[in-house]
Amino acid sequence: MRGNPGAKISARQQAIVQVVRQRGFATIEAMADDFGVSAQTIRRDIIRLSRENLLERYHGGAGLPTGRDRLAYSSRRVRNAAEKRRIAAMVAAQIPNGASLFIDIGTTTEAVAEALVGHSELRVITNHIGVVTLFCERTDFEVMLPGGMVRNRDRAITGEATSDFLRRFRVEFGIFGVGAIDRDGHLLDYDYRDVQVSRTAMEVARKRFVVIDSSKFFGDAMMHLAHVAEIDALFTDAPPPDAIAEQLARHNVSLFTAPPAGTAEPAPTVEYPQVM
Repeated sequence: MRGNPGAKISARQQAIVQVVRQRGFATIEAMADDFGVSAQTIRRDIIRLSRENLLERYHGGAGLPTGRDRLAYSSRRVRNAAEKRRIAAMVAAQIPNGASLFIDIGTTTEAVAEALVGHSELRVITNHIGVVTLFCERTDFEVMLPGGMVRNRDRAITGEATSDFLRRFRVEFGIFGVGAIDRDGHLLDYDYRDVQVSRTAMEVARKRFVVIDSSKFFGDAMMHLAHVAEIDALFTDAPPPDAIAEQLARHNVSLFTAPPAGTAEPAPTVEYPQVM
């Protein structure tokens, strides 16, 4: 029976919401231990909270509701669009013809795809249907699309089936978007399923590039994806704050900062050893 969605949630349910907001994701077993109740009780609480859109149910636990990145995908595509194009141009300059790569979901990674259209013989794996459509219409690239759950609002494919598909491959380059980067160098995102897919893709990529516009420095995403120590290069449109710059330098992460719009200054480059 559905119950009354307008009824006030209990003190324990309020506490569950706070736990998930702090951790990004919490398992049923861990919360049952935390609150001294049965797993079935926690499961019922999660069902109730998901109906109120305070949490999202996942297999074995609960996470933040999808869409906590505030803006609809169509709005995010035009937000800082010029900056994303400048970032994308730098990334494209680092990808040789004939390379194999993974392209993550997101509006900045979609801009990277646009910048790669002039390349030849790329072999691409992506969970972004928009990228697949772009490449199929305008290139002769070899493109692979994993299975999984299709999320209508941003044409992303995500979930455990997507991660399982990616584990079969190895690619030379992985291009990743993130929701935020904090002062300690943690790369953060909003959706538990997306984080799991991106994490798997990082494991199969030999070189890992993160693309992020400067509005996301110290952003409000809360779910841990990785640390800058685990990536090879960060591409952005403005010099990062000192705390982030120090983390990048400490872990020998190459920083690419796009020149201001309208300047002829070439983008900074970095040499990487040939990937075999």
